Amino acid sequence: MTRFEGFALLEPGAGPVSDLGLGCPTIKVGAALSGQVGVVEGEVPPGGGFQVPHWHEDLDEVFYVLEGEIEFLLDGSWQRAQAGTTVFVPAGMVHAFRNATERPARQLVVGPAEVAELIAELGKHPRERWEEVHERHRSYYATGQPNEINDA
Repeated sequence: MTRFEGFALLEPGAGPVSDLGLGCPTIKVGAALSGQVGVVEGEVPPGGGFQVPHWHEDLDEVFYVLEGEIEFLLDGSWQRAQAGTTVFVPAGMVHAFRNATERPARQLVVGPAEVAELIAELGKHPRERWEEVHERHRSYYATGQPNEINDA
């Protein structure tokens, strides 16, 4: 990354990487650069993704599929999104994502800076503590949901 007065230029591959064991998100813009916006580039390998249904109290997220195909849990069922698709998830909506194909996929996640902070913090803790990490960021696992999630 090259920092200039008032802006930064990130080369391909630049930024801190969080190996979550289900993909390797790279923080492109987070608290170190902006208190307003977070941008995360995510590699989602076959079988990878954040498949735990969850919701954010006050964080909107935008997912843009760069390569491949990613399925998003939205309104209780899995929806396919191919490269070029934008998915907007408002605060309070239960969601998750996965790569159900045999090919790698990539996405860009855009939201408040706290989205990038949450992802970076997850990378510093074992999975057993992820629910606790989510709660510190006003994000919660969706438990006891009426109507089981459809695997359509």
